[in-house]
Amino acid sequence: MEKIEENILKAIESDIQTNADLVRSVVENETDSLRNDQLAFFKEGLKKETDTYLEKELAELRLYAATKSSKDQMETKKKLLSLRKELTTTLFDEVYRDLEQFVQSAEYQTYIERQLAQLTVHETGVFACNKRDAAMLQSLLQAKGYNNQIEEAHFPLGGFMYRDTQLNAEYSCSLYDRLQEELEWFRTNSGFKVAESEA
Repeated sequence: MEKIEENILKAIESDIQTNADLVRSVVENETDSLRNDQLAFFKEGLKKETDTYLEKELAELRLYAATKSSKDQMETKKKLLSLRKELTTTLFDEVYRDLEQFVQSAEYQTYIERQLAQLTVHETGVFACNKRDAAMLQSLLQAKGYNNQIEEAHFPLGGFMYRDTQLNAEYSCSLYDRLQEELEWFRTNSGFKVAESEA
């Protein structure tokens, strides 16, 4: 009888061991499954966070590169515009000095004569010029048989102005005005300008 009880106890013990092994295996499988699910969930979340961070960093780098490029282009354009202005100013300062010398030369009187030749002068017309040019202008007018009034006015370089209010006529021969017109023409037509890039 002792043997039977011993066998029953062994069978119960074996059955308990088998059930315990089965329960442990199920628990271990469920634990592994939960752990794997959790790890997959965390990996997916981490990948999304990493992708978002990298995309943000990439966007910031693109923005920085675009801003830097735009800033560099702007700086280059400013330097070119400054150089253009400097060269144009130097050129026209030289022309201004040349005109100052021209006004002191004998060719100046010839120039004024040619300008007067283009005019139809009426006795109602009035001339205006610098004080220093008044005697020369009067002499040139008298040589042509004109006795028009000459008023004193300020012309930065020289020249004259003719007005006839009755005939609604006006003619300017101001060297400074002509210089400004040439400067404007030069700025507009010389091709000496900074162009926008298509790139």
